[in-house]
Amino acid sequence: MKLLLDEMYAPDIAEGLRKRGHDVESASERPDLRAATDDVVFNLARAERRVIVTNNVRDFMPLAQRALQNAEDFYGIVFTSDRSLPRSRGNIGTYVEALSTLLERHAEAERLPAGVAWLP
Repeated sequence: MKLLLDEMYAPDIAEGLRKRGHDVESASERPDLRAATDDVVFNLARAERRVIVTNNVRDFMPLAQRALQNAEDFYGIVFTSDRSLPRSRGNIGTYVEALSTLLERHAEAERLPAGVAWLP
């Protein structure tokens, strides 16, 4: 499984995951995704066969639901919550560990089995 981190996450998370051998890109590192609309990010992730990691449930959940209902090619979304795992420099290692565990658990999969997951 390949990931695309939404721009709200520190690129250090993607770097840490790449050091562990995972195929991860950060929207913050890509000029074509900086300040891109959610639709653009969603469609690019689909084209590149990437699972999106985002905190933006309000905008991405409807995109995921539409793709799932229409049986469109969709690789999944992992949602996070600032309540359970705040986005801060102090939690970069925690994010790397949690996402690495998720990627290892689904090492043979190209997509999330249920389409949508929450990072614990």
